Amino acid sequence: LEGIKFYIIPKWEQLATPKVWVDAAGQIFFSLSVGMGGLMTFASYNKFHNNVYRDTMIVCIGNCVTSFIAGFAIFSILGYLGVILHRPVNEVVASGSGLAFVAY
Repeated sequence: LEGIKFYIIPKWEQLATPKVWVDAAGQIFFSLSVGMGGLMTFASYNKFHNNVYRDTMIVCIGNCVTSFIAGFAIFSILGYLGVILHRPVNEVVASGSGLAFVAY
């Protein structure tokens, strides 16, 4: 439960730091760029007058919802590790690609 609380309850003072916004922009660009090859392949089969704006919104919203749900899986595991190790959630593991290996 501690991990879910850490995930859901915002730290308002950190929103004023530029690093948070740079990291968020980098994450969303990385997250949306993973499927670009597949999207281009599927786009070649679309009709000429296909509604590209609708498709773009579906992909963007689907990406955000998937990322939000995946956050529950990751932070619940981090919260469990924090309880087992008797540490706060923010001290359980460092950020980066190693986080995926600890969580999964």
